[in-house]
Amino acid sequence: MKSGKTSSKLRYKGKKVLLLDGYGRQIPSLLHQLHELGCKVTTMCESRLDVGFTSRYPSRRIVVHGIREDVDIYRQAIEKELENGYDVLFPILEKSTDICTDGKISALYPELKIIAAPREAFLKAYDKQQTMTACMKNGIPCPITKMDDETMDDFLSRVSFPLAAKPRKGSGSAGFKKIHTREELDQYIADGDIVPEEYVIQEFIPQDKYMCNCYVMMDDQQNPMYSLALKTYRWYPVDGGPGCFARTVDQPEVTENAVKLFKALGWSGFGQVSFMMDSRDNTPKVTEINGRISAGIKIMEYAGCTPVLYMLERAYGRRMKPKKDGIRQGLGLRYFHTDILWLLKSPDRFHADPNWFDFRKNIDYIFSWSDPLPFFSYAIEHAATYRKDMAKRKH
Repeated sequence: MKSGKTSSKLRYKGKKVLLLDGYGRQIPSLLHQLHELGCKVTTMCESRLDVGFTSRYPSRRIVVHGIREDVDIYRQAIEKELENGYDVLFPILEKSTDICTDGKISALYPELKIIAAPREAFLKAYDKQQTMTACMKNGIPCPITKMDDETMDDFLSRVSFPLAAKPRKGSGSAGFKKIHTREELDQYIADGDIVPEEYVIQEFIPQDKYMCNCYVMMDDQQNPMYSLALKTYRWYPVDGGPGCFARTVDQPEVTENAVKLFKALGWSGFGQVSFMMDSRDNTPKVTEINGRISAGIKIMEYAGCTPVLYMLERAYGRRMKPKKDGIRQGLGLRYFHTDILWLLKSPDRFHADPNWFDFRKNIDYIFSWSDPLPFFSYAIEHAATYRKDMAKRKH
C-alpha cells in the first residue's frame, strides 16, 4: 500500500504547475501539498504581500497588477505566462476558474491539464439559484426560494419574513441582506439594491445553531472518493458571517446530501457544499456550493485525504481509489485573523464550546511552522482593507 502511494507521488515530481490566485487563503496549503509531490510551482499574485508570494515553496513568483478586478487583464496574464511551458494549470477562485474552463485556453494548449470541475457543472454551482433549483428537484433540504418563473406575490404567500437576499454569483456573505418587511423589500428593489433576476431571495434561516461544510472528491463517473464534514462553531461578524472556527465531524446526513447534489449537477473533482442547521426543524439545509477550491482544503490535508494528489490523478485520467478509512475526526480549523475579532466582540467569549483557548488538535487556515511568513503578510495586507471587507458583509 505504501509503495503504491509513493509511486503515485513520484509521478508528479518535476511537473510545472501554474498556481493562480496567489492572494487566496487556500494557497499555503496547496503550495505545501504540491511541494511534497515535487512539483515546480509558479504562483501568479497581484501583490508582493500575497501569501503566494511570501511563501517559501514556489519555484517562481510573478506579480500582475489588476488581476483581481479585471478579467481581461487576468486572461492575458495567464495566456502569456503559459507560453513558458506548463504541465498543469491550477485555478483556485471562481473568476480564474471561469477563465480557465471556457475552452479558449484548452484550444491554445491542448496538452495542458486544468484542475477544475466540468464547466457546465461549475456554472450551475456558481449560480446559487440553479443550486437551489437542483436541491428542490432532487429532494435535498434547502431554504424556501423564489423561483424564476414565480411572481413575488406567489413566493411571499409561501414564506414568512424575515427573508434573506444574496447575489446569485459570489462568495462569502458579501452582498447579503436580511429583509424584515414587504415594504423594506420593495424599497430595496425600487432603489436598485436588489435586482430580483440577479439575486436569490429565500426564507431567512436563523444562524443560531451551526453551519456545516462538506468537502467531497468525485471521480469522473460521479462516484465519491472521499468526503469530510466540517462543523462551524464560531463566525465573524458574530451576528452572521464566514466561519472562523470549525471541527471535523461525522455527519452522515450532510455527506449523503452533498454527494446527491453533486451527482445531480454532473460534478467531478473537488467541491464543497455548505449547509446551515435550521433550528426550527433541526434539518441541515443547503445554502450554496463553493465551486472554487475552498480554504478548508487545509483540513483535508491535515485529516489525511491528500486532496491535491487526487486532483492531479483525476486531471491525468488515472483511476482513483476511494478513501474510506484513516480520515481523522475531531480536528479543529481556525481562521485566527477573524477568530481573534470574535473573541473581542462576542459576549460568549469565555463560555464558548469549544473553548476559544483550547488549541489542541487545531490548525490555522494560513499559519504553519514550516512556512510562517504568509500568516503575517496576509494580516498586513488585509488590515488595510478590513473596513471595506466588513462593509460588504453588513446585513
